[in-house]
Amino acid sequence: MCFISPSYLSSLFKQDTGTTIVDYINSQRVDRAAVLLATTDRSIAAVAAAVGILDVNYFTKIFKKQLGTTPTQYRREKKAMPGH
Repeated sequence: MCFISPSYLSSLFKQDTGTTIVDYINSQRVDRAAVLLATTDRSIAAVAAAVGILDVNYFTKIFKKQLGTTPTQYRREKKAMPGH
């Protein structure tokens, strides 16, 4: 569609942003998942699926890598905060 190869596009993206396309997409997914975890009672698996990740273990791994806590711990902390 852009008349360049996927690998060249990937290298341009990394050169321009400092991150890979996959890491960027996963970052967006985790950000959206954090909102869903804080504002809904959906299961962790349902939240993961809603943001496009069907493997809950992989979802938990990337969530923890980005936010430093598991999805379950994140939800628990957000629910314990005043105003939630």
